[in-house]
Amino acid sequence: MNFKEFIKDRTSYIIIYGLSTAVAIIIMNLTLIINRVYISKTNILYAFLISAILLIVFLMYDYYKNKRFYNQLNLILKAEEDLDSILNLGRGNTAEEKLFRKILLNVYRLSENKTVKYEKQHKEYIYFVNQWVHQMKTPVSVINLTLQDEINEENKGVFESILEENEKLQHGIDMMLYNARLNEFNLDFNVEELSITKVLRQVINYNKKSLIRYHIFPRIIEEEEVLVETDRKWIKFVINQIVINAIKYSKTEKGDKHITFEVKEEKSKIILKIVDEGIGIPKEDINRVFDAFFTGKNGRKTDESTGMGMYLSKKICGELGHDIFAETNKVKGASFSIVFYKGKNIFKL
Repeated sequence: MNFKEFIKDRTSYIIIYGLSTAVAIIIMNLTLIINRVYISKTNILYAFLISAILLIVFLMYDYYKNKRFYNQLNLILKAEEDLDSILNLGRGNTAEEKLFRKILLNVYRLSENKTVKYEKQHKEYIYFVNQWVHQMKTPVSVINLTLQDEINEENKGVFESILEENEKLQHGIDMMLYNARLNEFNLDFNVEELSITKVLRQVINYNKKSLIRYHIFPRIIEEEEVLVETDRKWIKFVINQIVINAIKYSKTEKGDKHITFEVKEEKSKIILKIVDEGIGIPKEDINRVFDAFFTGKNGRKTDESTGMGMYLSKKICGELGHDIFAETNKVKGASFSIVFYKGKNIFKL
């Protein structure tokens, strides 16, 4: 609170003080008139002037006496995350300030207790989710291996359909696991220099059954091996999510399709561009692709869309210091680009 705001808050006091001074002078003047004693206008104005000076001096003294307390309140007001500044609030010079301090400390104490309770519940939930996901991954993998061993010409169609649904289940479990871990990102990452092409091949190999099933052919365009600074596990999830979406929205198109991975190295950054030949992204949806739970016009055509995959990808890239953006191609399909900035990762920001 500055001096101007301080004076504005005390406007009523100033008006009452001025009126009381005026009434006192008028009463004294009337008394003197009755006794046939007259006071000059100069003396009246002089009395008003002395009274005003005393009022100004008092207001300045009152403001500077409490200025430190007001400054501390301003710091608390500007604190966006850390409320510990409340603990450093001065004791206050008046009963009103002391009461205000007690109220703030009480609010802080209640908030802190609720925060601790919430954090404990949140950690228990994350632990439960991690345990549950790991328990579910084992039967999903066993089902996958069993189906592969039992497939023959007679049951090929049925078993391949079950395999496809099992892959969706596995992808959903992975997404849930990564979403849970993202809240503890700073405890679960390891930035290293790695070949982006090797990561691409791992993702392609992971999705090879789906690619073969829907006649989608991957191709990598790279002039030479390019190294990027990132976390292998997290960036693999992001690329895998883009590839899964590319397969999902390309499988409805007839004929052979391609997914192109193009790696470009520029002066200050490396760009990985992933282009598919699917149904693309409508122009009205392009700016909302990375919003949570947004499936878009094309996403409503399939029950597989959750609207969480690209949202998580955007958050992960932000945590790693990368950029990601989407484009719709002029002919058909969509493209996603991940930008790796040279010399810029979460250790060097």
